Amino acid sequence: MEKQTDAIDQQQANLHQAWSLIRKEWALKCKATQVQRLQHMVEHFHTFCQLIRQKQLDGFKDNIGYITYSMLRTTWLEQKPVYLVEATDALWMLDAEPIQFEYDASWIFSYWTHLREQLLTETLKQQVTLSELELEQIMLEAAGHLHTMVVSLIRQAMKQAVGLPEFQALDREEVFEIRVGEYMDHSVSVYREDRRPMDANVIKSWMEEKEELAYSYQALAQVDLSGGDYSSLDFRYTAFRKIGMEHSRLHSCILVGTVWQEAQLDETDFSYSLLHGADFSGCSLREAVLDSVLGNSDYGSDAWLDWEPLGWDGVDFTRASLPGASFQNAQLQGADFQDASLQRASFNGADLTDACFVGADVTGVSFTDACLVRTDFTGAKVNGVSFTDDQLSESIGLVAVEVPPLSQSRLMATQATDAVSKGDWIQ
Repeated sequence: MEKQTDAIDQQQANLHQAWSLIRKEWALKCKATQVQRLQHMVEHFHTFCQLIRQKQLDGFKDNIGYITYSMLRTTWLEQKPVYLVEATDALWMLDAEPIQFEYDASWIFSYWTHLREQLLTETLKQQVTLSELELEQIMLEAAGHLHTMVVSLIRQAMKQAVGLPEFQALDREEVFEIRVGEYMDHSVSVYREDRRPMDANVIKSWMEEKEELAYSYQALAQVDLSGGDYSSLDFRYTAFRKIGMEHSRLHSCILVGTVWQEAQLDETDFSYSLLHGADFSGCSLREAVLDSVLGNSDYGSDAWLDWEPLGWDGVDFTRASLPGASFQNAQLQGADFQDASLQRASFNGADLTDACFVGADVTGVSFTDACLVRTDFTGAKVNGVSFTDDQLSESIGLVAVEVPPLSQSRLMATQATDAVSKGDWIQ
């Protein structure tokens, strides 16, 4: 009995490994055309917003509370891969008259059909019998894995799409969400806004309860949460818009995919938190503590393929104010500090491989024992910064400028000026 159990466990482990390899292969293919896919999604969203707005102007739709992208898994078996896109009121799935649209997912369907062909070819080669039911089950599971890639792409596309004038013109409920999931089934939020007045004391009390999974995918706006201890909370994909959280403690938090817009975070402690894909662009983080944070770009562990199957973006600190901030032993491969103010910050022992400091002010910054492989300092202000020979050779934009030899006329002029100076001094 134990041998049979061990054999089943080994089969499950092999199957898991196979799916991980397949999904990473799909991710690499998708990343190669990601810019094109995102542009197409934004254009599709633009067209849908125009349709919604026209319905509202014509009096057929009031405020909308949700836009939902729903995967129709059975249509994949019918060779018609589409996502049903619906705009609904606050009743969401109970809205009797949703505005419907379709998103064509044929580009990702090609991955699915290729896998099916590979499976059939391999079964013939290995002389293994695979029933239609078993094949269908495998392909439906494959569709689920591909769906997580679509979720990731839509989440990224919405960062640009919600800025469109056509979206901003829509009449929306105070609480509004864009969600992606399976039809009439589980879905996740990829964008959320909550414009209701927020009471700081109520929000703080709620966070102090430390409820499991209560603080993810939320939207907090225009509320002062300064001086609080929010350590060890899971805020994944939560948006913090125009909030004050100075002098607070977010030690060992999950901040994956969080968006911080115009947030005041001076002297806040983020040490040991997970920051993969977080966006702090334009925020104030003066003397903030980000020691030992984990925010490397790329894939992370296989267990995170369901979170971000296309891998993580580097943490975004573009145009952020970070004077005196501490990043000691931080893992920030691929982080973006373009045009950030970092005077007197400390990156001692940090891994900044492939990070970007283009145009940043790093005056007086310490990079002792920091890894600067392919780190780009083009156009950065580096006054008062000491780099080792290895750091200079491995980074970009820090090559020492060679002083050209003086021409004979310039040499004579220099000597003459020097002689005058000495003469003035002697007199």
